[in-house]
Amino acid sequence: MATATLDKPAKKSDKSAKNEAVEKFSPTYLSDMRPKFKPYEIDCGKIPAYCYKSNLKQELAAKRISKAEAVNLLEDMLMIRELEEMIVKLRSGAYEPIRDYNYRGPTHVSVGQEGTAAGACSVLHLADKITSTHRGHGESLAKGTVAIREMSDEQLKARVPHCRSSKREELLEAALEQHVYRMICELFGKEDGYCKGRGGSMHIADFSVGHLGANAIVGGGVPIATGAAIGLRYQRKDAVVCCFAGDGAYANGVVLESMNFATQAQFTNHLAEYKYGVPMIFLIINNHYGMTHRTDDEVMGVSRIVRRAAGFSENNMHAEVVNGMDPLAVREAVTRAVEICRKGQGPVLLDCDTYRYWGHSLSDPRNEYRTKEEEASWKAIDPVETFKAQILECKVLSEKELNALLEAVRDRNARASKRAATAADPLAEDVIKYMYTDTKCETVPAEFAKVEVIQPLPEIKRVNGEITYKDAIREALMEEMKRDKRVLFYGEDVADYGGAFKATKGLLESFGRDRVFNTPISEACICGTGIGLAMIGLRPIMELMYYDFALMSSDQISNQAAKWHYMSGAQTEVPMVLRVSAGAGKGYGGQHSQTLESMFCHIPGLYVVYPATPYDAKGMLKSAIRDNNPIMFIESQGLYGMKGTVPENEYLVPLGVADVKREGTDITFVAWGPLVHDCLKAADKLKAEKNVSAEVIDLRSLVPLDLDTILRSVQKTGRCVVASQAIHIGSYTGEIASTISDAVFDYLDAPVKRVGAKNGIAPQSHILEAAFLPSVNDLIAAANSIL
Repeated sequence: MATATLDKPAKKSDKSAKNEAVEKFSPTYLSDMRPKFKPYEIDCGKIPAYCYKSNLKQELAAKRISKAEAVNLLEDMLMIRELEEMIVKLRSGAYEPIRDYNYRGPTHVSVGQEGTAAGACSVLHLADKITSTHRGHGESLAKGTVAIREMSDEQLKARVPHCRSSKREELLEAALEQHVYRMICELFGKEDGYCKGRGGSMHIADFSVGHLGANAIVGGGVPIATGAAIGLRYQRKDAVVCCFAGDGAYANGVVLESMNFATQAQFTNHLAEYKYGVPMIFLIINNHYGMTHRTDDEVMGVSRIVRRAAGFSENNMHAEVVNGMDPLAVREAVTRAVEICRKGQGPVLLDCDTYRYWGHSLSDPRNEYRTKEEEASWKAIDPVETFKAQILECKVLSEKELNALLEAVRDRNARASKRAATAADPLAEDVIKYMYTDTKCETVPAEFAKVEVIQPLPEIKRVNGEITYKDAIREALMEEMKRDKRVLFYGEDVADYGGAFKATKGLLESFGRDRVFNTPISEACICGTGIGLAMIGLRPIMELMYYDFALMSSDQISNQAAKWHYMSGAQTEVPMVLRVSAGAGKGYGGQHSQTLESMFCHIPGLYVVYPATPYDAKGMLKSAIRDNNPIMFIESQGLYGMKGTVPENEYLVPLGVADVKREGTDITFVAWGPLVHDCLKAADKLKAEKNVSAEVIDLRSLVPLDLDTILRSVQKTGRCVVASQAIHIGSYTGEIASTISDAVFDYLDAPVKRVGAKNGIAPQSHILEAAFLPSVNDLIAAANSIL
């Protein structure tokens, strides 16, 4: 291949210093953003660019595409263009079929990018998965149409039960129109939308055809796609994941983490039981603008974003630059990428060079940072128009047939939009429906119940029926991994070493590296990949070494794991458990000692549980692993060494049910985690010193919260202290105290008191830390103030 370089911007003509200063701040001073598709190679081991030199005529002659496939490819691009231009026109009332409809959704259109979306999806199968972006209508439409055409007649009938015809052609047309209808319904926030109006334009998904969701967080879907691909690898599925993300995403930390995560040597080297690379295509929709900034020549320090690949694998991730304005070039590149992935040689990085004609949204006029000449040069190679010309030139369609296709696409969209505009809205009373799922894994399917144990499970020795909190955690993990092959466990240093606190020692030897493996120090990607694994039917457990690190991964926890069941309209469940260890009282200072459950209790869609005893730790972890909600499972490092009675036989502790650890009549202590034990000590002292009978309630689950047990106790005692190790201000203790006051105010004989850590940062000094954390004396003082 001939080596060439990027065309350089023309040299500036001589100007006065004043005029030159003006030019520097005008858009024309920046690099020329007009299209350049000459073949060349980038260094870093020679990454090829624009290798495709064929055209439709040659593809037909070589039988790499049929005439029917070429027509389908054109139709898909036309469908995308028609839907996107409908959105543009709706904003000005110019879309005639529903000119009076008030469209209130986002307007991130992808006009110009049709060649990339349709070309890539044209070679994916129904079993393959995709994730997409906030500008993802094109990928969603194309993945759906390609999948629909692959379906059997029975599958089509199930998809469009209202269609009375048995003819395949009519079933296909009905399914395509229903696809457009449900897409538009979702844009309009209607109950018939794919996500029942809960996701909308930026979160559209159709899990039935392998579309795992568009994402409003730039780069947010990339770790999810990575996890799904790792899951397909584990399941030995002959399928790939194509992850669509824009060029702006490739400056995002979690995206770079995902590239590193997907290319780990342990998937293919001597450590791997199954030497097979992650079957994932990182497809960059490189439209050259993040929002208004240029990726090239402004916010990036390399000449082409594809060079990022050299930093993650020795083979440069098979990376190349592709002409994204040519659907055939994209189709050919993705075909090769899919073949690489199916051979176990993935992942692959494709940088598809394309352009969006509109701004970030329709409120962006573009004139501050683009030139008319730039836009015109890209529109001159419009993917739809140039492919239409090839279709006519190759006589795949006559001009009359082409016009008929154009009309059919317009009419289909018009009919679908009219139906969508008058479709039912979601009921207001269902505003938080689908926030959580009430399903659990009661019975393991036979195919997953056959679990190979490589070496005997580690023996956990009991003394008088007692084991430590830490061993209770390990025993729960062993039992659930032995019960269900879908349960995977991973995190930092959890394999050979057994985790920083040795809670998982022996799991690797018993279950192998397919199911127990180390990860890079990439907390966000650890959590994000778990979502993808869960979405395709696995049940991942991840460990974060310290609770503090959840802040680094809070987007994936809060914006992704917690929200996808709701945002998808209950199309998917996210059965994942995130084990986090809270380390207060060990002198680790401000970045390793935080108690953060109050923050995550504020995230709808996420369960937050915090067992205080070995018995509860085992029983609740087993329940959490079987639950189909995403669960943050908090473990106190201060309790790891605590011993308690833990039965060897099977048992579960239900989530959302508090436990009365001690009954009383005069005052109620409500607590969780280590403070439960301090409350028990305070109750002993109050009884001994003042003959006060204190009831101690261990919440165990913060979300879901067992309010009934709390309120019944307070109605009995008339007084209450709520306590945790979290700092006082903003603590979940305030939510509980407020709810008690609101619900049973007439039963209270005194204000509800709260006890927590000082409103500061955890210090390293043991003297200061002791003063910082709540103590038994603080609990007694609070109780005495209301007795």
